[in-house]
Amino acid sequence: MSSSRLPGKVLKDLGGKPVLERVVARVRRSDLVEKVVVATTTDVSDDAIAAWCEKNGVDCFRGDLYDVLDRYYQTAKIYGAGTVVRVTADCPMIAAELIDLTIERFLERGADFAANRLPPPYERTTPIGMDTEVVSFEALQRAWREAREPFEREHVMPYFYETVGRFKVEVVDHTPNLGHLRFTVDTPADLDQARAVYAHFENHDDFSFEELIAASSEHPEWQEMVKAVTHKTFTDVDERNGMNERNSQAGCPLCSSTKFRKFENSVSFGYPITYQICENCGFIFQLAESAKAADPKFYEETYRKIYQSSEEPTVKDLRQQRLRAEHLVSFLRANRADHPRRALDIGASSGLLLEAFREAFKTEVVGVEPGKAYRQLAESKRIRMFDTLESLRQADAERFSLVSLIHVLEHLEGPVETLRQIRADLLHPEGWLLVEVPNFYAHDSYELAHLSCFTKSSLTEAIKKAGFKVFNLEAHGWPRSDSLELYLTLLAKVDKRAKANYQVMPEKGVALKRKLGMLKRKALTRLIPSKTWLPLEDE
Repeated sequence: MSSSRLPGKVLKDLGGKPVLERVVARVRRSDLVEKVVVATTTDVSDDAIAAWCEKNGVDCFRGDLYDVLDRYYQTAKIYGAGTVVRVTADCPMIAAELIDLTIERFLERGADFAANRLPPPYERTTPIGMDTEVVSFEALQRAWREAREPFEREHVMPYFYETVGRFKVEVVDHTPNLGHLRFTVDTPADLDQARAVYAHFENHDDFSFEELIAASSEHPEWQEMVKAVTHKTFTDVDERNGMNERNSQAGCPLCSSTKFRKFENSVSFGYPITYQICENCGFIFQLAESAKAADPKFYEETYRKIYQSSEEPTVKDLRQQRLRAEHLVSFLRANRADHPRRALDIGASSGLLLEAFREAFKTEVVGVEPGKAYRQLAESKRIRMFDTLESLRQADAERFSLVSLIHVLEHLEGPVETLRQIRADLLHPEGWLLVEVPNFYAHDSYELAHLSCFTKSSLTEAIKKAGFKVFNLEAHGWPRSDSLELYLTLLAKVDKRAKANYQVMPEKGVALKRKLGMLKRKALTRLIPSKTWLPLEDE
């Protein structure tokens, strides 16, 4: 929907139906394509596409807005595609005959990649708008791991053909040469042409490639309409991609609304921080572009130094992790979620939680931890560790029956997007999601590294929006307090009936609830300090 040259083009009307519906209908006429999936993005602007897919019974996967290679790879993996056929969603005159011809050549020649057009210096012989690319999943996976250039990620397929000999490539030329013809929708002029074509065929979408070419010969004005349109090259990238991931979230991390206002200023470890409140849903968050903790290097280079005055694990921190791990094991047992075959802990720190899972449940354990010293401590316990989710994905494609994020979600710039990716890429469909965060109505919460502040309501809404259903949500204070509900621990499962366009339920009275919660905290601290605050170290 965020096309730079014709915003919203895929849902523009074309003879009484959206452009996307025309594309899907014409691709489905292929004799060799087994399933059609719309691979759209997690951006709020594409909620309309996901809603259209849900309404019309079309499979849909949502992934990265700019890294389209990753989006295709994740889609292929989710749907178990051994062979992937790529057709762009702005080609409502795409011909099933040409799709099948390209697939047949791919199979006959045992190619890694086949296409009916490649960019210069190759000569185009197939009309623009008929472009079909076919790739094996194995080759797609290799490109996903190795491609680094922005144009390789955005345009999906250049990595397969830009270096001779890297893959076995098959080019399917068309005879006669029709490379001068254009039948796509990338600009307003293109859309006008497409409407003229469909009007000629009485707004039916079952016309053949041969009938289209014959009609085009009879109507030279169709090509005249798009004569001035220049086609993008494969090295062009969307300039908005230069904003990078730090600025990709311009609004509320929960509902994506851009209507928010300052909620409170604070200082954390000598750094000024400002929290906003979303005027649509009531969520409390720091703006990523001004938050130091949104810098990807923050946790690798700075976090432990600021919070603990040391990159090395401290006795106090390890004690708190051990007690928290014991509580979480008990929580899983109480909810009969105590038999995970494989467990992944994101933000695994020293690995104490994974070690507890392994001992209690005989579980195969894997962790992700950016901090080198903590990661090495976990590895010393024979725990398989990775520094990023990306490095884990590249090394291990098997899904997990339990994924935990313990005091991690509040640190993430895009909490809902991360949860969606866990659901789509990491968690087994029958697996468990375990999350713990500070409770905004009891915990101080205002910390440099806390980009989001969660309440029972907002945590539940984030989980639901990401496609999960809440199994249990517990407020408690362990291991820091017997009287304050400092933390929220949540257990969830994949919601197989989740709506792609889930609307967040607003929370009212956030400021008042926060004020009352802090007053209660202050009163209990004064009245029963020994129960309100438990020791940080062994006595």
